[in-house]
Amino acid sequence: MPLSLLPDADERSELLYRLTRIEAVLDSLVRAQEKHSEWIDSEEFCKQVGIAPKQLTYYMSKGTPGGDAVRNIGTVARPRYRFHRVKAVDQFLNRGLHNPALYFRTAKSAPKNM
Repeated sequence: MPLSLLPDADERSELLYRLTRIEAVLDSLVRAQEKHSEWIDSEEFCKQVGIAPKQLTYYMSKGTPGGDAVRNIGTVARPRYRFHRVKAVDQFLNRGLHNPALYFRTAKSAPKNM
């Protein structure tokens, strides 16, 4: 690189200052994005739907919530689930609406018009 294209000391310090400011702004944006992420951990999910963590284990074994509302970011032996803030909560809260047998002791006692 020719010496004429290199910035002098004042220009370098100005560039360094601007890059430092840009980096600080980007870091703050990343932190803000993490706080408002669409994916929440199991502890936050349990708080939102009002269940205990042991109950979450039961519901996960039954497949509620499931599909694209849950992601395993851990391993098979030690799963660490992340739940979609909207989809997982909706799936969990609507889990029995389409199955009247969940509301009655037997499916035979369920009303026919449900």
